[in-house]
Amino acid sequence: MTSTRRNERGLVCPRCGCRHFKTTHTEPLRDGRIRRRKTCRHCGRKIVTFEATPAPARPDR
Repeated sequence: MTSTRRNERGLVCPRCGCRHFKTTHTEPLRDGRIRRRKTCRHCGRKIVTFEATPAPARPDR
């Protein structure tokens, strides 16, 4: 049985296809998101990601 990478999630370097990144800077934004600057460990390409935390679940009344 072979494994395909089509269904895998996660960040992929557009230059080399590597999935290993080092976070070099993390900054919280005013709207609640987080901006992270990451560097590919293989080729050194720099990428900026914006991450949002999921909204907390509201209790049923």
